[in-house]
Amino acid sequence: MRSHDPYDTVSAFVARLADLGVSHAVISPGSRSTPLTLCFAAQPRIRTWVQIDERAAGFFALGLGRASGRPAVLVCTSGTAAANYLPAVVEASHGGVPMIVCSADRPPELRGWGSPQTIDQAGIYGTAVRWSVDLPVPGDPGAGPEDAVVWAEQAAAAVAAPDPGPAHLNWPLREPLEPTAPLRPAEPRPARRTDSSSESSECSEPRTASDMAQLARIVAECPRGVVVAGPWPGGGLATELLWAEEARRFAAWAGWPLIGEPVAQVRSDPARRGWRQKHSKPTGVISTADHLLADQALGEALRPDAAVLVGRTVTTKPVRLWLERAQPRHVVLIDPEDRWEQAVFRLTGNVAASVEALAGITRGEPPANREQPGGWLDTWRRLDRAARGALDSAIDSCPQMLSAQTARTLMGSLPAGSVVLAANSLPVRDLDAYVFNTGSVVCSANRGAAGIDGLVSTALGIAAEDPARPVALYTGDLALLHDLSGLTAAARLGLHLLVVCADNNGGGIFSMLPVAERIPPQDFERLFRTPHDIELWDIDGFAGILAQQVSAPAQLSEAVRFCVEMRSPGVDLLIVKIDRDADVAQRRQLASAAQQAARQALAERG
Repeated sequence: MRSHDPYDTVSAFVARLADLGVSHAVISPGSRSTPLTLCFAAQPRIRTWVQIDERAAGFFALGLGRASGRPAVLVCTSGTAAANYLPAVVEASHGGVPMIVCSADRPPELRGWGSPQTIDQAGIYGTAVRWSVDLPVPGDPGAGPEDAVVWAEQAAAAVAAPDPGPAHLNWPLREPLEPTAPLRPAEPRPARRTDSSSESSECSEPRTASDMAQLARIVAECPRGVVVAGPWPGGGLATELLWAEEARRFAAWAGWPLIGEPVAQVRSDPARRGWRQKHSKPTGVISTADHLLADQALGEALRPDAAVLVGRTVTTKPVRLWLERAQPRHVVLIDPEDRWEQAVFRLTGNVAASVEALAGITRGEPPANREQPGGWLDTWRRLDRAARGALDSAIDSCPQMLSAQTARTLMGSLPAGSVVLAANSLPVRDLDAYVFNTGSVVCSANRGAAGIDGLVSTALGIAAEDPARPVALYTGDLALLHDLSGLTAAARLGLHLLVVCADNNGGGIFSMLPVAERIPPQDFERLFRTPHDIELWDIDGFAGILAQQVSAPAQLSEAVRFCVEMRSPGVDLLIVKIDRDADVAQRRQLASAAQQAARQALAERG
């Protein structure tokens, strides 16, 4: 059996991915991956992005997948290059973001002998990938072009499954690695049917119908219910907005309050451009649950009989703890992936329903007599309104520029259609606690594994998916420092990114935890808060980064609008210096003011 040109195999694989709608490949330079790199670069239907740092490349591909709902391909050489993808692969796995990892490797005869840049790459990502294969060597006898089509079909099936996530193909490549003739993209090939999606869909319809009928019965039996929306799993930003709309419609149909954070998209209101109207927000959406449900008395007064959960586990810890304390009779998860993943340890049911199935239930007659003055939903609305008024007043009267005002000013200054990626730790919680209406700005976050790494690169990936759309990263200083290589890539890639950094010189979130009061201050500073004492604006002028410090809401608002309007390739970094101690004190004062106002509103009801 004769061998063939390995470039035929790789080129056929790349062409098949293009047939299946893959449109982006993120390449990190290396020698062993030469056939993969050149075949992707030669395929006109796939845009290639070059990222010199594999860790940044992984999160860049994550951003592309998070924005579009379609997998981007990662290409790297052998050795530790593949290992650097792991943080992004883990986030993609837990966040339900599709991704295809193509790692080049040594052929089998060179493994295990101490050959340079050779590690055990087969199965390197463990359970973090949905599917993994160590491929035959392209060009060897028996590994013909037709096999590449089979591999492409398997990879596509893995990432297009109802449970999206990363897939890994390990490519052993033998020297010579260079092409022997000019490269020409392979012709599109007829698709091979390798899945049974329609069959499994037909099989699941009776179960879905039964589950939805049971859900309708729960709503009818439980007037005191809530809908809790967390970050949405994969599917792309457009799909997230569809899910959010159906969650709002379902809550309105049930006559229940909807608890949801900005990154669940439920606080969006395209008819309004900003948050500044004191009581303007989507009807029925409770935007102060973080404050209300942290209060024992309010939480008891708002104890539900049923809860319907949509999306991933909510970011807001008080909501999770409240549901565990309240122990509703029914806690049902709307779970299209059928994974039973919720950190609320009270699930009584799981509905493997699509967004279309959830829409179907609201076409029926709504439960009778739900919307009554002084009733269940009205109580939630009045307490939420009281808490929002107290928060507005307290934030507006503060003379310092702290986290709450920073988050509000950023959201109120961005144009319609913008995307904000909120960093983990405090920024994503700031949006939840202090931004009541996100207008037509789409909010996103890496809430799968919820790390602080790779956030600049993720935001750049979102920007790359649609360069015409303004993208901002709202981050803290430590998360920014975690991804400096991402900052340096923007100008080289021809992308613009606005970064607003709330700089409290260290891990500010730890100051809110009990450990801050339980150990000596010097140990807390050294081991937890970890001040770095780096003046971030010193980066101004490096690698296309323009940095400036802002210290007042009007100054921040003007700078945001100017940077978004200009949007030249590179990073506009706006730094807001946050007094850590004053910020901690304000957070506690704001929570207390919101709770006191809500308790007073509850008492006035009698």
